Amino acid sequence: QGSHSSGAMPFLGRGLLAWRAREADMWRPDEVPQTLPSRKTRQAPLILAVGAAAVAAVCSWGLEGDAFVNGIVGRPAGNVVIVEELPRGLTCRNAHIQFTPHAHPRNSAEWDAAEPAKVLDYGSDEREEWNPLPQWRGEKTYHPSKELQGDQYRQWYHFDAEGKTLGHLAQAIALTLRGKNSPLYDPIRDVGAYAIVTNCDRVRVSGKKYHYKLYLRNLSRKPGHMKVERFKDLLKRFPERIIMRAVWGMLPKTKSSKRIFKERLKLFQGPNHLYYNKDPVEYPMHTIKDCTATSNIRHRDRSMVMMTSRKKRQGVIDAWQKRNDERKQLTAYKRFLEDQLKQAEGDDVKDLTVRDFSKAADKTRMRKKLEETRGMEIPKKKVKVFWKTYIPVKKYSGNKGGRKLSEVEPPPGAKEALDRSPPGTLPGKA
Repeated sequence: QGSHSSGAMPFLGRGLLAWRAREADMWRPDEVPQTLPSRKTRQAPLILAVGAAAVAAVCSWGLEGDAFVNGIVGRPAGNVVIVEELPRGLTCRNAHIQFTPHAHPRNSAEWDAAEPAKVLDYGSDEREEWNPLPQWRGEKTYHPSKELQGDQYRQWYHFDAEGKTLGHLAQAIALTLRGKNSPLYDPIRDVGAYAIVTNCDRVRVSGKKYHYKLYLRNLSRKPGHMKVERFKDLLKRFPERIIMRAVWGMLPKTKSSKRIFKERLKLFQGPNHLYYNKDPVEYPMHTIKDCTATSNIRHRDRSMVMMTSRKKRQGVIDAWQKRNDERKQLTAYKRFLEDQLKQAEGDDVKDLTVRDFSKAADKTRMRKKLEETRGMEIPKKKVKVFWKTYIPVKKYSGNKGGRKLSEVEPPPGAKEALDRSPPGTLPGKA
């Protein structure tokens, strides 16, 4: 773990160049030797040159800094060498944290790279304490083993589909089959559970889907062989297929999902099933949304929405409408008083208060209206009728528009029969 920043090691290429020069002199045309030197003879000077270079390097290094004065103490960590004082130009990376801070900057003349190492014993107070928390990268992610993924370790859950919304029920079943609710869930491992669904014929849908939701199938995959069936018809004929289609739509379209769908989804029409020996756990059905009458109403028309969000807005609108109506009535009333004041004659009108003048004006207006309509027939209320049949249009409601019993005309002769019958008896049963 050291590097030489400066050293007087000889250049090995000089010996090679000298040997090449001597070899070139041998092969001069004017001085051709009688016999060529052997291969070992040619290699001997080269070996001597390399050995001399190595000896010179060791001598120069020892003169530069007496690194191995006491010898090698030990090598506890591979190539680590422990010395009392670092030689000049040699940096020990393991002892870097034991150096005292430099008193001079690196670019100054007083800076010395070979400062003496400060050796501290293990557990010394001067030694910086190692904190493992910043180095913690978290525990290794747990992955369930193949044995734990066996069917004998899978849980069985029971779903009761009575009164539940189809989409919310199918989503809960799909998550259970994939095991996404399990603490052992892993995307590439199968830790899902079995799902037993009963009362498939009592599942519900909101809105008009009971009448208009369609199910298409073409098992032969031929043109013209498509079969179309409505939700209400399929609910009577094959209710399990409704939940089958919904759950399959919630699963990813992979081979493992196909296997899970075939093996672990158990559907039954009615409250009973065939897997009581597995001791299935009751799924918390209160977490799945129920399909109620409120589900068929628009969101803004639901009672809770109107009480919370729309009530405040409707209150502001009603207050504005009321102020607008009052302003119009006040304007019309002022105009009426101005007209009556113009028609009035005499100085006695000026002495009246506003309340007395308004009463006198109302009496004058009613008297005038009575004289204008004297002898005229009372106008009849216009009745709405159906086109061409002239049948009057009536509103039928449980709370509004109904006729009271006192308004219904009794059949002819009913009053006389009721008068002749003794008290406490019905007519005709005296």
